[in-house]
Amino acid sequence: MEAFECSGKEVTRTDVNEDGRADIEHVRRNGRRFCSKADMNFDGKTDMERFYEADGERVAHELHDFDFDGRIDQLSFYEDGRLTRLELDTSFDNAIDTWLWCSDGWVSRSERDRRSNGRPDVWEVYENGLVVEASYDNNNDGRPDKWDVFQGGKLVLTKHDDDGDGVPDRTDEMPLQSLGPADDALRCERVEEAEIATAQPKRPVAQGSQGVSQGVP
Repeated sequence: MEAFECSGKEVTRTDVNEDGRADIEHVRRNGRRFCSKADMNFDGKTDMERFYEADGERVAHELHDFDFDGRIDQLSFYEDGRLTRLELDTSFDNAIDTWLWCSDGWVSRSERDRRSNGRPDVWEVYENGLVVEASYDNNNDGRPDKWDVFQGGKLVLTKHDDDGDGVPDRTDEMPLQSLGPADDALRCERVEEAEIATAQPKRPVAQGSQGVSQGVP
């Protein structure tokens, strides 16, 4: 996990639930807002940290602990105040296993490490948050040997590389009667300032979405 530290001498503290301990802290450095951190479930531990760009206004990156175990589960990265990339620990084992890239509020592509060996073995391409292509490295040689094609978020075609040369050898078309409902489009979401101010918890951005937490093989 990438290391960040939200600390400084100029600190403003707020006790949201009036239990005698601070739930939100805003840190300033050299007169500008540097970072904020919040205890979203009021258990006395920080669950979210937000760091700001040099102007003290636009968000630079965020850290989230969604299962309240004291370890970071998601890193969010911004450019010019817009969410552009996410790194997630979907298995909650303190190791990043999913990378998402964002465009106009939607996931545009993703990479996943299903084996927890530090390298991706699933690559997905999205349009307006709906997956259109997915490739898989099932034999762990570093290159795809299975490809899925989607239309409207539904799987319609699968290609297989049976001899390991990196080229599809056979194709399976999905029968129309087997096509279930499409999954919802996958959005890139951020925690708003108002949610920090009231310390309301938010679920991981990718939970329950196509191709991320469902573990597409």
